[in-house]
Amino acid sequence: MEGSITVRQGSATIPIVPNVVRRHAHLATRGVHVEHHVVEPTEFPERELLQHNIFLYTGQAAQAEIKSPEFTGLRWIRPGALWIMPEGCRHGVRFEGKVEGIALAFDPSYFDDLVESHGGKRNLPIMQSLTDCPPKIEHLMRALLLESTESTEEGMGLECIATAIALSICDYAGATRTPTKTGPKLTPRQMRAVQTYVEDHLHKQIALADLAIVAKLSVFHFLRSFKESLGTTPARYVLDRRLEKAKTLLANSPLSVTEIGLNVGFEDVSHFSRAFRREVGMTPSLFRGGAQQ
Repeated sequence: MEGSITVRQGSATIPIVPNVVRRHAHLATRGVHVEHHVVEPTEFPERELLQHNIFLYTGQAAQAEIKSPEFTGLRWIRPGALWIMPEGCRHGVRFEGKVEGIALAFDPSYFDDLVESHGGKRNLPIMQSLTDCPPKIEHLMRALLLESTESTEEGMGLECIATAIALSICDYAGATRTPTKTGPKLTPRQMRAVQTYVEDHLHKQIALADLAIVAKLSVFHFLRSFKESLGTTPARYVLDRRLEKAKTLLANSPLSVTEIGLNVGFEDVSHFSRAFRREVGMTPSLFRGGAQQ
């Protein structure tokens, strides 16, 4: 159950669904939970949500009987429907068909920090709702699903998308200041500090919050300023630096492919090989063979 999206059912704290297709444990330790759910027809008794939850339905349309203070009755849930379930809300549900989708949840303190950094207030009142997903938020949620499937590193890409989703929902609800089209860039000193930190920690996990601390900015302001400065996300930048270092080691060091993958921060050789092949167009071994000819 550790690292799961959870609910309180009676006196027990349990995962929100019994079987999770995919979750990201590293990300959960930072207060962000991304899970891919596939739920067979079943009934859940009334339970209380323990995180702020966002769920995008991506599977076939299904009927669901929902019982909650906000809405009760039999409803069709179709692809693109968005169910927002804030911490503390209660509901029971009976799914009459198979339900599939991407779930995103935030620990309340993490969410409050994020909203506050964007000009909103802590303890923002959030209503439970089930409605068609606004196009921008649906696009981001589907990007989250794709990144969840293809992610080969510690989840910074997921964290960047999750941050954008949370703030887009707040903007859509009018709960935060609407940002200007362009924002401030990182100062040269901030940029050097972030780049030095990345280079010194390529062999480790690097979290978005770590880089924001180095730049002495909130996560939101760092994410925006970084992209304004380099034209890319922190996640993309870190992945590029990992792969560039891997290329150098493959061409010039006697280390094995497995050792190089670990040396540049990948969890294992399969994650390393998959990312390398996707970005470079060949496996690390083939690249090494060509570079050493």
